[in-house]
Amino acid sequence: MEYTKNQHMLSQWYLRNFRSDDSANSPKGKQRVWCHTVNISDEGENDIKEIPLPISSIAIHKNCFMLIDCDSKKKFDIEDELSEYERDTSVLFNELVHKHKFQKLLDVSRKGNGLEKVINFMVIQMLLGFLNPQNRMDGRDEILEHILPDMVKNYENIRELITKPPNHVQPYYSQNIFRKMLRVIESNSEVFEKCKALLFLSMIAEAKNLPSPVGYLARLRNGMFSKIHITGIYHTGYEFDSTEVRPVFTTSPNVVMLNQNNNFNLLPISHNLAIGFSLGSTEDYNSHLNIFSVYPNKLKCKSSEKIKIYRVSHDYMDGVTGWVNIIGVTQTKTIYTPYELKDVERYLQRQNDNYDHHYSPDEPELVEI
Repeated sequence: MEYTKNQHMLSQWYLRNFRSDDSANSPKGKQRVWCHTVNISDEGENDIKEIPLPISSIAIHKNCFMLIDCDSKKKFDIEDELSEYERDTSVLFNELVHKHKFQKLLDVSRKGNGLEKVINFMVIQMLLGFLNPQNRMDGRDEILEHILPDMVKNYENIRELITKPPNHVQPYYSQNIFRKMLRVIESNSEVFEKCKALLFLSMIAEAKNLPSPVGYLARLRNGMFSKIHITGIYHTGYEFDSTEVRPVFTTSPNVVMLNQNNNFNLLPISHNLAIGFSLGSTEDYNSHLNIFSVYPNKLKCKSSEKIKIYRVSHDYMDGVTGWVNIIGVTQTKTIYTPYELKDVERYLQRQNDNYDHHYSPDEPELVEI
C-alpha cells in the first residue's frame, strides 16, 4: 500500500455526526464542522478562534503510525485496519444515533454485546486521542508511559508470540490484521514506533473477538471502565439533520468526557445525542434505561418496562451540553462542534425571549411514547 493516507485521531464516522449545521445537507466531502481553538491572550483572557474545516481534515495527526517496510523500504501504516474497525463499530452507533435502538445497550448476555462495543470504542478512541498534541487530559501521559515502555521492554516476547503463534492462534493468521502485525514486526522502524502500531492492531483484534498477542484492550476496559452504569441517554429533542438554533453536544480529541468531580461522565455520540454514565457503581449496566429528551415524540423508540422516557426543558438539556463543554475545555485545546459561537448567543437570546417555553417542565416528566 502506498503511503497516501493520514491517521485519524477521531474516527471519521464520529466526526460526520458533528458536521456543521449549514452544511448538513451538503454532499459528502463538502460537510464541515467548526473547530474552536482556545488559547490565552496577552491580557490573560481566552482567545477563541473559529475555523470551519472539512471533515476530512479534522483531528488528523500525520505520520502517527508511519512505518518503513523491510523489503520495499516504502512507508506504510495501519490506516486500513483502523478504518475497517471504524466501519464495523459504526453499525452499532448508527443504530443508536439514527434509529434510537437503545435497547441494544441492555443485552449484555453475549460476548461482543452492544455495551461492550461502546466501551471498546471509548478505550481505543481515548488512547488514539492521547496521541493527539491537542489533548491535555490529566493522566494521559502516565497511561501511555505505562503501556508503551512496558511493550518496548517486553518487545522480544511480543515478537516471539507474533512470529511463532500458538497452534490455536495460527488459523487466524490468514486474516489481514495478523498479516499486518507480521509486517510491523519485520519493519525497519524503531521498536517504539512498532510497539505503538502493535498496541492498536492488538486492540482492534480484541474488539473483533480475535486472539490478541498483547491483550491491553481487556485490561484497560476492565480497569478504567469496570462496573459502568448508564445514568441516562440525553437527546436534545431535535432531528439529526435539523438546522434550527438549538443546544448541541461538542466533541474533542478526548471524545469521552470524564468528570472526576461528581462521576457524571458523558460520551457524546452525535451533536444531538449523548450517553451519561458513572463508574465504579454496583451495577455493570442498567436493568432499565432512562432517556431524557426535550421533544420525546421525535424519538424512534417506545416506552416499555425497561425503557423510561422523560420530557425535559431546554434549560435542563443546556445543563447537560454545558457539562460536555466545561469538561472538554479543561481537557483539550480544541473542540469540534456544528455551532458557531455567535449561534449560541443567538440561541440564548431566543431562550430569554420565550422563557416559559425553554424552562418548562421544571423537573423531568415521565411520559408514555
